[in-house]
Formats: sequence, C-alpha cells, structure tokens
Amino acid sequence: MRNGRFRALLACAFFMLTMLAATPPANAIVMGTSSSHGGSTVRLVGPYYCTGVAISRRHVATAAHCANRAMRIMGGGGSLGIAGVAKSAVLDDGRRASVSGDAAILTLTSALSVSPATIGQSDSKRFTIAGYGTTNESNRFAFGTLHEASLVAASPLALVDPNRSGSISASACFGDSGGPVMRGGVLVGIITRAAHPSPRIACGHLTRWVPITISGTASEPVVADAAIDEPRRKRSRSAHRPEKRQSSDAQVSLFGNWFVEKAEARKTARRKTAQR
Repeated sequence: MRNGRFRALLACAFFMLTMLAATPPANAIVMGTSSSHGGSTVRLVGPYYCTGVAISRRHVATAAHCANRAMRIMGGGGSLGIAGVAKSAVLDDGRRASVSGDAAILTLTSALSVSPATIGQSDSKRFTIAGYGTTNESNRFAFGTLHEASLVAASPLALVDPNRSGSISASACFGDSGGPVMRGGVLVGIITRAAHPSPRIACGHLTRWVPITISGTASEPVVADAAIDEPRRKRSRSAHRPEKRQSSDAQVSLFGNWFVEKAEARKTARRKTAQR
C-alpha cells in the first residue's frame, strides 16, 4: 500500500514538473510586442500583480486599486517598500505631478535606480501602453515580461487598436494596471482598466486610462508632501476609493478582483468564528 502511494506521488510530481516546463513565459499586453520602456516601468508585487511607472527617484505612479502598502516595487534590480500614497507629489526638479480618479502616486522608502519617465503633453494621434501583465486572459496570473502596444483614442479616456479586427485586439489586460500611457514619447497617463462589450471577456478591446499632469516650474523649491506626511489615521478613507465609472462595457480592475474577493471572504469567516 505504501509503495503504491509512493509511486502515485512520484507520478503526480512528474506530471506537475512536465506542466511547468510546458508553461510559456509570462508576457504582457494582449497582442502586444516587446517594450522599450523598461527604463522607467516597474513591477508591483504583493497580494496581486500590477505595473507602475517611475516619475522621480522616490515616486511611482500607478492605478489607485494597486496602491496597497503590502506591495513591493521591483525596478532597477531592487525591491522597495511604499512609504505613502497620495494624489500628487513634488518631483526631483521641484514641479508637482498630480493624478485623479483610479490613479495614485506612491512615495517609496528609498530611491529607485531607474530613469524616471518624462511627463508632458503631445498632439500625437498615437498612444503607447506598456505593462507586465498577461497576454492571454485565460491565464490571468502570468506576469513578468514588459510588452507594449500602439493604440489610438476611441474616446477621451479610452484607447483602441486602430487595426482592430475580430473580437480580440491589442489592449491592456490583467497585471497591466498602473502601466504608462505614452504619447509622442512623453508620459501622459496611467492604465486603469480594460473594457469589452462582451460580458464574458475583459481584455482585447478598450484600454481605460487617466491623465497625469504637471504644474509649477523647475525653478521652484521642493516642498514636503502634506498628504503623505500627515498621520495615516487622520486621512480620509474616501480619498483613496477609486471613482466608479458607469459604462455598458464589461470592465475589470486589471490586477484581478479574484484576490480581493478571496481576502474579504477569509475576513468574513474569521469574524463569524470570533462571534461564536
């Protein structure tokens, strides 16, 4: 009996190793290509996966639903923690970067050894999105290789593949939340969500995004970020809740709500057990 169980375990282990060997490497962006924006684009790794973009040595812009202090920022060969979350931050040159809606700016515990993206404006009709997420919606947890895609505006805050044909075309997908939206070589916004007309599909159509803006001049002195420096217990929770968008499309937070739902279910179970 023991020998039989041992042989069964060996067979199971061999099967798992075979499947792992056959698994393709983690890519990003549905129907995208290898990206050249790795110098400023970083990974967020923790309870789930997201993408971010360095905007200074100590600041990373990402999606607000990715702004979890349990996340680690992976970039430039290092792993850094999050010291604060806000809607604006003073950059290395004294100017202030700001975001709204489902976007946030993270202050890091130490400086990144990457080249920050240049924030600006452009009249170019082409947008480039980049992210470390999956290329295939059926494999939501694939993550790790930076890819990009060239899109055009479908509406003021939605992008689409200009060569779209069929039900699936280039777009952001799971793990790409917080990735950069570039236009004319400068950073203009942050990826937030994917949307698809089909209720059964999330990726392969629209890529939602929010702008990042810059104010002030490089000659102004750097000042402390009040929203970051104040004690966390005094900060309003509502300030960190992403804005809800009404749309007929099926939309999805790109890190995957599966993780959040599982965590909430565990918390509810623990509370019920404690009340018994």
